[in-house]
Amino acid sequence: MSRLFGHDRQLAQFVKAASSGRLHHGWILSGPRGVGKASFAREMARQLVDPLNHHSSMIEQRSHPDIVWVQRLPKELPKDGELIDPDAELKRSISIDQIREVQHRLTTRPSMADKRIVIIDAADDLERGGANALLKSLEEPPQGTYFLLISHMSDRLLPTIRSRCQMLRFDPLSDNDMTSALNILLPDAGSNEIAALVRTGRGAPGEAIQLSGIGFDAIEQLAEDILAKGDSSNQIRMQIAEKLSVKAAQSSYEAFLRYVPGRIARAASDLPVSELPRGVEAFQEADRLAARAIGLSLDKQAVLLQMGHLLASLAQRG
Repeated sequence: MSRLFGHDRQLAQFVKAASSGRLHHGWILSGPRGVGKASFAREMARQLVDPLNHHSSMIEQRSHPDIVWVQRLPKELPKDGELIDPDAELKRSISIDQIREVQHRLTTRPSMADKRIVIIDAADDLERGGANALLKSLEEPPQGTYFLLISHMSDRLLPTIRSRCQMLRFDPLSDNDMTSALNILLPDAGSNEIAALVRTGRGAPGEAIQLSGIGFDAIEQLAEDILAKGDSSNQIRMQIAEKLSVKAAQSSYEAFLRYVPGRIARAASDLPVSELPRGVEAFQEADRLAARAIGLSLDKQAVLLQMGHLLASLAQRG
């Protein structure tokens, strides 16, 4: 069974609702990216469709027929007989066709249980038509069907979707919980790497894991070197670009783009009041670039070099 870290209150709230016999059909699992909402959704689904834990391996592998996962699809779908490449670039959104396919599936009875769970990961990725189509199912849910909507930015969901769901909020993990989680999830990581991932993971073990495969303590040190002394020769930012622009580092690349704006914000907070405007400007530009880079498939090396430039713009001035 999946391990859950640091969300005892949320689990107790859900168990209480389920045991009452009046479980709401729609839930929004809201909170920062990577704090464990998907693992929590899987555990909620397990308790509903497999309370005796007879099919744990199917649930872990996301192959249980009564637990439907809906996510962004790869830009290039695998050929027949091929597995999906976990490092493949994904489409910008969850399409209306994906939601309609789920709705068609809901016209049949569950296969192995008396309930069916639909997990949208993440509901923030729904295109407008897909969101409106989902709303129809939330308004008139089939009997025994429960919707779990994972959301990193729930305030951006359609108000009509929010009004038809129960909100379950998740907070970042404490440093102690992060350390415990990463020691279990990354048994081969050294203490220095774990410490670096705790610092940069911002309470989100999922984010930290995406950075673990590249030895993020080394990447973090390169970013710190840029902040400390600049990078007039471009050599440091080129090292970062070489490590993160390869296809196999796609998830780490995306996680790094989410890391840089936060690191710039912390660096900006240490600036003298007179220099705060340039810190704010660097943060805003990094935040915009991170948001655009994935959705628009911008050139990775160019994006990483620009992120390095923004870090360098806050380098300590002697």
